[in-house]
Amino acid sequence: MKWNNDCIRDILKVIETIPYNETLTVEKLCETLSNYNSDEILGAMTLLNREHFVYIVDRNGYNDFDIYRENKIRCLSERGYRTLDCIRDDKVWNLMKEKQANFNDISFFTIISLASKIQNQAQNEAFGLSNTFFTDYSRW
Repeated sequence: MKWNNDCIRDILKVIETIPYNETLTVEKLCETLSNYNSDEILGAMTLLNREHFVYIVDRNGYNDFDIYRENKIRCLSERGYRTLDCIRDDKVWNLMKEKQANFNDISFFTIISLASKIQNQAQNEAFGLSNTFFTDYSRW
């Protein structure tokens, strides 16, 4: 399945707004992000769940990674927050879309890596540091 990178980013942004100790059903997420079809959202949620970007409660399915409309999303994981921090800024996101002619064909993991490098470069420039000072070598 091909993932919609804009959809994944928008999902992370919506999940971040879930109040403490509350949940959001995947069905309600689909209603909130009505500019995407349910297959895009369910596919993206499956990826986010499988790769531990989000916490899901009340999982119903054959395995822990199946996502259904009635599943409840609790919140972002630490990995989800770190990822959102890299791609939250519209300037960074739009710069990547502008510079990458094949943006929609690039893996979401590659986009996270690119955004992290852009953010690191911006931090280095802001603090007058060497270009290699803020370098994240960890794999997302």
